[in-house]
Amino acid sequence: MNLSEKIKKVRAEKSLTQEQLAERLQVSRSTISSWETGRSYPDLEMVIEICDCFNVSLDFLLREDEKMVRKLNFGIKQKRMLTVLVIILTVLLVNTFVSTISFKANPNSLEISNVNMVRDLSYNGEDPNRDWNTTINLTVKSKNLFFKPIGDDMLVHNENGKLSLQTNWAFSILYFFDIHRFVKADQSVLIDENVSNEDITLELREDKSNKLISFEISTINN
Repeated sequence: MNLSEKIKKVRAEKSLTQEQLAERLQVSRSTISSWETGRSYPDLEMVIEICDCFNVSLDFLLREDEKMVRKLNFGIKQKRMLTVLVIILTVLLVNTFVSTISFKANPNSLEISNVNMVRDLSYNGEDPNRDWNTTINLTVKSKNLFFKPIGDDMLVHNENGKLSLQTNWAFSILYFFDIHRFVKADQSVLIDENVSNEDITLELREDKSNKLISFEISTINN
């Protein structure tokens, strides 16, 4: 005996009409008719309500009706897949928004390499439209799997030839798949012409280790 026949049988045993059962379950009479004729099936939540209404077990209603069991299992799998899909889409949406925001980079999670400086000693800062005489080219790499430096946000602070770099980075879960996570950065700074090349140092700002960064330096228009 399948589910349709059992619903019809227990309804008759309770002396309920289709209208009366529909009212108890808060569905239409045509829905009850569709269930009893096998044209459609109730979902799992409704099957449980039918069990409560007739005071029968879930096993009693579903046993021997393999088609109904397969349909319920398929429905449950669909709901689980939909839930997973919604979670994934939500995470990606949040990630897209967060990735547009820059954060101050942790200096301990950055690696600076390939630093090249070019000093133009013909310029000493008298032109108000030009506030630099030294260009710096370097590579910034993140040790953090989910953060990537932003080269355009780099700043160079100068204290009498003691240069310190500060930059921002952005977060994205997709950076996990980026095996490089580095950017090429270009920045400029005004260094007093009286400071010799030997007196120039470079480090990451707020790096408590005070580790100096090695660099190559060349001079033009000396």
